[in-house]
Amino acid sequence: MLLISSISAALAVAQVGKNGNTSAGWLPVCGQVTKYCNQVTGALVAGLIALITYIILLLHSIYTFLNPLLEKA
Repeated sequence: MLLISSISAALAVAQVGKNGNTSAGWLPVCGQVTKYCNQVTGALVAGLIALITYIILLLHSIYTFLNPLLEKA
């Protein structure tokens, strides 16, 4: 849950940084500060890689736990 919520927070920050928010009066900053957008993009990529790794580890753990139980049947 913590991993998914951190990715969604980074997506929200990236969206506000790219498009701004007219109702709050925030202007887009990616045109002026490209380093900011590159760092947010890096955070999103790292978060998605971590999520994929977590899912692979979860599936491997489930397989390792269930494999002996299925072989006895």
